Amino acid sequence: MGIFGWIFYIVLGIIYFFILSFISNKYSITKLEKLVFSIILLMITSGICFRIAIPYTNDIFLVFVFLLVIDIIYHSYYLEKDFFDKNEGNVKYYLVLIFLGLIINYEFINEVSSVFLTGEDLRIVLWFLVFIFLYKFFQNNNIFVNKDVNNKRMSSENVLVNYAKLKYLYHEDCNYDNKELVNLLYSIMIFNNSKRSKLLRKYDYFMFRLNGNSRPLGIMQVESKKFITDSESIDIVYKKL
Repeated sequence: MGIFGWIFYIVLGIIYFFILSFISNKYSITKLEKLVFSIILLMITSGICFRIAIPYTNDIFLVFVFLLVIDIIYHSYYLEKDFFDKNEGNVKYYLVLIFLGLIINYEFINEVSSVFLTGEDLRIVLWFLVFIFLYKFFQNNNIFVNKDVNNKRMSSENVLVNYAKLKYLYHEDCNYDNKELVNLLYSIMIFNNSKRSKLLRKYDYFMFRLNGNSRPLGIMQVESKKFITDSESIDIVYKKL
């Protein structure tokens, strides 16, 4: 690697430190978010090195080692704090960061000819974005939603068929003592199931896992900031009732 490789890693460590410090101070990010930003910086740097033929990517995870040294110096001489304080969790954070950097370096960066997306990769990403766009379009315009439910009352036959099907699927989840509320639960369930089919609810789960935004989830369409199953949505509504 030579002296220039070590200088390159030290300079990158200093650059990473200032970038991460700026992000941390401006947005008050968590240690997990800081770790992710560090990995992103490593990936971007490696991609640039591939493009401009800088031959120092084989051990580029060492940037995180120098980042650790810089942070120790910063805590000791500028902040005048104990970097190794167990309550701060700095040592554990950097051990995880260096380990992840090592794995990504040897198992991914050193095994590919280009870190940045290739034409084939971009095609997959573009199709993925197309599917997301179509999903959001269908969702915003209520496409595939049963218009009969919105515009007129369901027929008695449809209600009975849906009731039988849902009772078979969720009878254990609706095993409550108050039978009047149980009947009301099934009524809400029938309505929401007709309004938002199981297929679309699966898309909702997928989008929730993708961006983590609060949205109606489960067969009872409960607004939630965390992942909930159909059974959990039923229990939440029952408790509210």
